[in-house]
Amino acid sequence: ERFVVDPFYPGERMYQTGDIARWTEDGLVEWLGRSDGQVKVRGYRIEPGEIEAAIRRIDGIREAAVTARTEHGETALYAYIEGRKSDDVRAELAARLPAYMMPAQFIEMSEWPVTPSGKLDRRALPAPGGAADRQAYTAPRNVTEMKLC
Repeated sequence: ERFVVDPFYPGERMYQTGDIARWTEDGLVEWLGRSDGQVKVRGYRIEPGEIEAAIRRIDGIREAAVTARTEHGETALYAYIEGRKSDDVRAELAARLPAYMMPAQFIEMSEWPVTPSGKLDRRALPAPGGAADRQAYTAPRNVTEMKLC
């Protein structure tokens, strides 16, 4: 199904990647995103739905969502969970998934943003790194730590 008829070369086939792009007025191709949920993180193509499914198989999880966010040129995965403490989920998930599929951070949720039709509003999920997700500040404890800071 991924090898489709090539409109530029009759009788040939081309590979449909799932990327969405358009031609610009000056003849360049502008990449717009993906037609599926795949994201690229540290060189790996990842389907966040696979990670969500693995999280949902963990006992006690009521709901889970995984998103990718890009900040400062780096893309990372973030897992939003409900039903268990994030440290417990991280440990169990690490036994089920390869390291490159592990979310960088787990955000515990009690309420989920939804669209008017009742579906999860992924764009309205809280940004990772909020005050509730940060560890308390620990001042440098010795000269080496002071130099590093």
